[in-house]
Amino acid sequence: MKLKNQKDFWAGILFAAFGIFFIIFAQENELGSASRMGPAYFPTLLGGILTFLGLACAVKGLFLSPNDGTDGRIPRPNLVILFSIMGSIAVFCLLLEWTGFLVAMALMVILCSAAGGEFRTKEVIVLVVILCALCWMIFVYLLGMTIPVIPPFLIGD
Repeated sequence: MKLKNQKDFWAGILFAAFGIFFIIFAQENELGSASRMGPAYFPTLLGGILTFLGLACAVKGLFLSPNDGTDGRIPRPNLVILFSIMGSIAVFCLLLEWTGFLVAMALMVILCSAAGGEFRTKEVIVLVVILCALCWMIFVYLLGMTIPVIPPFLIGD
């Protein structure tokens, strides 16, 4: 049987595999019920939804052709962009303790933005400000994570 759309089919298989993975490994904890949820309830529910959506996407890939003119072929990945993004994540991890969350986050966003073909300074600055503020609000303020926000050498002892 010939696949009509390889992208949708393989993406669906990948989603379904991740969903099944989370369902299986969540069962190490107690499931509980809808009124008294255990630690495995939410991962199992999300894993089930992801598996269902993945299978729907895979079935769609079996029978429906794409509308983007690619005949369903999977494009070859651009390794320069992939390594640039992975490198920016590594820079964030390495600099987090020394420079603080905001500086490390800003550098990661700038390096990721530079990975593409176009670098628009004004847009990147706006993106840095919005993402730093949003991530600070989520991780530091709402979740209460204890990570240095600004470079520790600015604070002193």
